[in-house]
Amino acid sequence: MSDNQSRLPSDWKIWSADGRQESELPSQDSTRCLAPEKTCESPAASADQTSRLDRELDQLTGTGPKQTRSIPLRVLVPLLMDAFEHNRTWLQDFADDIVSLDADLHEVLLAYQSIINQDRDMAA
Repeated sequence: MSDNQSRLPSDWKIWSADGRQESELPSQDSTRCLAPEKTCESPAASADQTSRLDRELDQLTGTGPKQTRSIPLRVLVPLLMDAFEHNRTWLQDFADDIVSLDADLHEVLLAYQSIINQDRDMAA
């Protein structure tokens, strides 16, 4: 059983492209490629592919570390505004994702939300 198999919920199994269960596949020590019809160029290439496979399985199963990036707000906001204005589908795909903010920015946004709500109540 591989590390990935042990991190999956107990009723999940890893299967190969040809339908064999992971326990029926060659051992982890042997060189393997992600695509059965291709041959690996080198053990290093195989290790890179295995590493990527491991990361993707971790992400799918929710067992891996969260992949996060930090970017300035001045870069993020125009992109989000454009996506919202043009009703981009991908924006809806991330609608329920949690975003981390600095506490100061969070307080400013809450205050601004309160002002907007007061303005709406007064206009109604």
